[in-house]
Amino acid sequence: MNKNLHQFILFLLADGKYFFPKEEALTNLGLNPNQFRLQAFRLYQKKSLKNLGHGFFMIVPPEYNHFGSVPPHWIIDPYMKYLKHDYYIGLLSAASLYGTTQQQPMTFQVVTDKPMRPIKLEQGGIEFHCYKDCSQGSTEQITIPTGYAKISTKEQTLIDLVKFHTVCGYLSNVAAIIKELGAQCSPEALSRVVESEKVETVLQRLGYILELTGFFDLSNIVDRELKQRHTYETLLRPDVHTRKGQRIDKWKLVLNDTLEIDE
Repeated sequence: MNKNLHQFILFLLADGKYFFPKEEALTNLGLNPNQFRLQAFRLYQKKSLKNLGHGFFMIVPPEYNHFGSVPPHWIIDPYMKYLKHDYYIGLLSAASLYGTTQQQPMTFQVVTDKPMRPIKLEQGGIEFHCYKDCSQGSTEQITIPTGYAKISTKEQTLIDLVKFHTVCGYLSNVAAIIKELGAQCSPEALSRVVESEKVETVLQRLGYILELTGFFDLSNIVDRELKQRHTYETLLRPDVHTRKGQRIDKWKLVLNDTLEIDE
């Protein structure tokens, strides 16, 4: 192959590939880093190539040129495999892919096992939320044009929305999403996920919200699990620094905020 980066990315696209590490291009083309940088810059200007970070590049095919990127859920699996990080599509992005309509996220949300900087895209971006036990999360696969990607199960998504509520529109928005998503959840699957969750306060808030939204079969599962653990009184909204509010003995919660859920 000649030393033309443009021809190289056309070759990859023809083979159904949208991503490549810098080292692969240098090896295949025989370019030195300065030559690669110059040719890549020309392709950046044409919006045909984007550096995602850590020497990993995304090819933008002509049909996505006006977006400046392929869809985020195409990106995440190849990128995380390249970095050797555990991950799953989660939070508002998972809820949206499961069909909830409460809030379409402006940025694509991914749960991963290590802190990572966000990826800026022309339309939105990808943000990463660190959870060290990410590999223990309950996931399933979705099919995408680049292969597969991992997504949190609906039941794992319920827990994660509560756990990361500050980046999910806070608890009123989380409760509205749970009101939609809860109907799709399996009590048996939720039981397994609840048993794996180590943070009791997350379960206390989840159980209360499930009860509030009318999913009594699901809230009972959370209640049974909590009865096997040591729990202490906690705030519904830990980010609101007041302990004033009604106390719910069943969940050992202080309602220091009112959840507004549309009927």
